[in-house]
Amino acid sequence: MTSCVSPRSPRPWTDLLADTADIRQSSDVIAEMRKIMRLPVGARVAVAMSGGVDSSAVAALLVEAGYEVFGLTARLYDVDPTLIGRAGTCCAPEDARDARSVAWQLGIRHYTLDEREVFARVVIDRFVADYDRGDTPNPCVECNRTLKFEVLVQEARALGAQALATGHYARLDLDEHGQPVLRRGVDPQKDQSYFLHPLSPEVGKFVRFPLGTWQKAQVRGHAARLGVPVANKRESMDVCFVAASTPADFVAGHRGARPGAIVDLAGTQLGRHAGIAGFAVGQRHGLGLPPQHPEAPPWYVVDKRPDGTIVVGPHEALRATTVQLRDLSWVGAEPPVDTELLLQVRHRGKPVPARIQQSADGVVTLAVLDDLFAAGRGQSGVLFDGDRVLGGGIISDASRAVA
Repeated sequence: MTSCVSPRSPRPWTDLLADTADIRQSSDVIAEMRKIMRLPVGARVAVAMSGGVDSSAVAALLVEAGYEVFGLTARLYDVDPTLIGRAGTCCAPEDARDARSVAWQLGIRHYTLDEREVFARVVIDRFVADYDRGDTPNPCVECNRTLKFEVLVQEARALGAQALATGHYARLDLDEHGQPVLRRGVDPQKDQSYFLHPLSPEVGKFVRFPLGTWQKAQVRGHAARLGVPVANKRESMDVCFVAASTPADFVAGHRGARPGAIVDLAGTQLGRHAGIAGFAVGQRHGLGLPPQHPEAPPWYVVDKRPDGTIVVGPHEALRATTVQLRDLSWVGAEPPVDTELLLQVRHRGKPVPARIQQSADGVVTLAVLDDLFAAGRGQSGVLFDGDRVLGGGIISDASRAVA
């Protein structure tokens, strides 16, 4: 179900430009927006508006650049105070209100899509199930794949848009053959290319990321310049629907805590735990184990088994020698076997060299060529060629240096 809010009487984009103190700077920004959009002035463009400063700034900048802009906001979840405690800071109900307020301020139409059922089924239920069986899911990747790259793109096209722009910090262009090229955002603290690897070639030709060459401070500055009411809004959280809760409490609230044994690499039981969702591969503290001998190496969580068992071992046992990826998606063509590239397994993780050993039946096996620690099942493994995103998948296995 789509709801639409009509804007106030729109102001011409030339009037917005005339209000600015630095005409030259504004002219440069307009030229940059038009280059990124690859569309003629006046083209109809949808903006995925989350209610935050980034997507709101995109909408304002595209209005200033002379495009016919409208906003799309997906309502993803309701606040459940018994499980969450408060609203999240991304895509929560109050964020949808902020998006409508920005749209009204800019004089553009705004549409709200009720996607709560899809989000609950595809993102939240999967998150809970994955955590409960010992995986480490990345719900932001699935949200991008399903909600932004499927639902919002489909809705934007149905409403006559020639492109969908978002506030992601990543660079997206076309090569000489008209195929999308996805690269890291220029701001290393805001780069979101890791989360965008499910971008298909078809969708990559339709979406635009206007902020890929920008620093966050620049975005806030231009949002303030254009009178965007959320210019100083705080940053959003990684897992919006968990909010003030922890993943363990959130999963327990949906399925109940699942206690189990804590064992060493030899299978010797060292203790018990209250719930598997409260542990992460690579975790050192808070294991609840008896004190070790002062000279003994500390325990780390090495594995979380589907039966609820937590396996601990020395730090060296976290070193991965090979990684398998399933549920693959490629921005362009799949790289051939024996290709050396960079593998990143966390949003802020350091990319490490890896080589494709085998690719068959939708699974890629990579030999890790440098130190890679704490790669857990369920995490996204994203493959880069320099700063270019090739694609990625979900880690289904990570063989350790210490058995």
